Amino acid sequence: MNQTNTMHIGKLAELAGTTTRTVRFYEEVGLIKPCHRTSGGFRCYNDQQLRDLQMILSLKELGFELDQIRHILTKQGAHPTGGNLARDVLQDMHGRLDELDSQIESLSRMREKLVGTIDSLCDCLPCEVRLDERLCEDCERMRSESCIPFFHTIQSN
Repeated sequence: MNQTNTMHIGKLAELAGTTTRTVRFYEEVGLIKPCHRTSGGFRCYNDQQLRDLQMILSLKELGFELDQIRHILTKQGAHPTGGNLARDVLQDMHGRLDELDSQIESLSRMREKLVGTIDSLCDCLPCEVRLDERLCEDCERMRSESCIPFFHTIQSN
């Protein structure tokens, strides 16, 4: 192997825009491995490991889990052409997009509920009725809103 194209872990991390700790983690979980070690035990990496690390970081940034990243990385050598590889990886990308769309939809519903609850609580700010004198569920304002009076309800004795 041509040793002039190898680099130590610090240089690899720097070129990939990450930390040596992250590189070591990805090595521990089996996503990358050094091309060799020096007689002193230092890890050496080449341009292929740099490309793999950059891909791992990109996929992680897109929200892929480590097992999904491992699965995608194994596809690199499993296809005779770039087009076949792209077609296969595209399925993973569309799957991730579907997951994100679902999360966005769920978060949007959650946000709407939270905004509604905040609005209804703001309506409570001028209320001067003591909580032990009535239940907030009896309040006309609370009944007309779609809020959850979670801290408005008093316990019956």
